[in-house]
Amino acid sequence: MDPNLTGRGRPPSEMPPRLPINPRSGARAGLKLGRRGTTAIGAVVLATAVVVIAVPGWLGAGNASTSPTPTGSRLAAASVSPTLTSAAPGSATTTASPTALPTASPTATSGPTAPLPALLGAIGDSYSQAYSVSPAYLHDRPQFSWVMGTAKGDGVLSLLERFQALGDSPVVVDAATSGRTMADAPRQADVVVAAAKKLAQGKTAYVTFELGTNDLCASPNPMTGTVDFQVQLRTAILTLRTGLPRGSRILMLAVPDFPHFRDITQADAAARANLALPQNSDRCAPYLGTNGPSSTAQADSYLSQYDASLKGMCDDIDANEGTTGRLFCTYNASLLAESDFTIKDLSTVDYFHPSLSGQARMAANAWLADVWASVPLSSGGTRIDIGAVSAPAGSWALEPACPDPRRHA
Repeated sequence: MDPNLTGRGRPPSEMPPRLPINPRSGARAGLKLGRRGTTAIGAVVLATAVVVIAVPGWLGAGNASTSPTPTGSRLAAASVSPTLTSAAPGSATTTASPTALPTASPTATSGPTAPLPALLGAIGDSYSQAYSVSPAYLHDRPQFSWVMGTAKGDGVLSLLERFQALGDSPVVVDAATSGRTMADAPRQADVVVAAAKKLAQGKTAYVTFELGTNDLCASPNPMTGTVDFQVQLRTAILTLRTGLPRGSRILMLAVPDFPHFRDITQADAAARANLALPQNSDRCAPYLGTNGPSSTAQADSYLSQYDASLKGMCDDIDANEGTTGRLFCTYNASLLAESDFTIKDLSTVDYFHPSLSGQARMAANAWLADVWASVPLSSGGTRIDIGAVSAPAGSWALEPACPDPRRHA
């Protein structure tokens, strides 16, 4: 999810009629929401994260040609090589030393209510790659990712670590690539499905789908046209529907709540000063920067229609495959649009990407949104509900892992 990626969309004057918006509710009591509130502007994702279950031979919503892959964004240089690993429970790639929540080897205190996946796949952009969570940790840092993070003591209890706490050890397929738009979704879906086809008979996959930020934050270029966005999304989902094993799940994230991000950055003196610098004028304009081709009203309309497409695709899966148990899709805009972010949940590198606490919040909300949320775990002998874990604001004091803390454009 990176700004400044060249958009390939139509100008607002050529936009099709707005799609109907009827997002699911699901906000927790006391959940702090942005302008999108419980309606969340028709989001259909988890931004863009999805978990899918598909049966070979499903013909879905028709064929669509795959759009060419765009170049990387200014804030996150893309790497097109996906990562395929088999993560053992409790493994870690990086160790950090902040004051954080207990994340050491939690264990299940009761059985899961749904089959645990044999494969955890990530489709997305820099939000899933934990890009530049702090000045000390620039660029892709998947060890801190809300999806597949493994670093201990960072406060981020990722989906992978939560599955491991339930005794699962899924193969991790990291197809998410920083700087990419929805145009890259078909390629990423192909990577995930190719790995899923190697699973043993009866095993399932869980796929997070988190894309759309770079389509919206394309300034100073036009945003991705809403028709193109929908066609690219449909193509990727068709691949998942026809290629994922029966009983798989998709977690679909909404596009982040950038109206809310604008509110919290403008209310913070440091963020406001950073975004006012001339070199940052085109950072996700008109929400964060000011140098963009669209007005706030036009951007809001695009955001609404992107989310409506995401939600509509997820609803279609549930209405068809979901009723037969072939494939399931979860979409909850109230939880999965980052509408509960505070300023501490945005990285001070750019006030655009999630910080460590933002990654922790995304992981906690994603877990709450799906079928395993009610399974309690224990950590260090103390029973905890990991679905409710969120990182304490301002608690991160990581040792620098990068000698040059400057932002790379």
